[in-house]
Amino acid sequence: MRRLLAHLAVSIALLMIALVAVLIAVGFFAVAFFMWLASILSPALAAVVCGGILLFIALILAMIARAILRTRRRRFRADLAEDAALMGHLFGRKAYNYARERAGISMLTALISGFAIGLSPKLRAILLSLLKK
Repeated sequence: MRRLLAHLAVSIALLMIALVAVLIAVGFFAVAFFMWLASILSPALAAVVCGGILLFIALILAMIARAILRTRRRRFRADLAEDAALMGHLFGRKAYNYARERAGISMLTALISGFAIGLSPKLRAILLSLLKK
């Protein structure tokens, strides 16, 4: 487990370094593009064109990211429901096996909890409100 976490930490660090390098490269390309446009157009117009192109690229990337997140969110919800069902099944099997192996303790626990719920109207109301949700 520690080895996996160490590999994960190294991978994340390398990705962060690569991201910084890419951002620096994009900055240099943007400046070079601006300087090239400034030699053809006025500097103000070159800045407007550069800014517009960068905004257009950002808009396209945002739309792609939104489309990717939509498909992942649907898959995530389905996976989450399957995982929850599996965990519920496993928990139910463990509880059943525990109750079957310790029948006396299970019977005593059920008796005491039934008595407490029957005796206390507040506890019964709380449990009923939880079941209604």
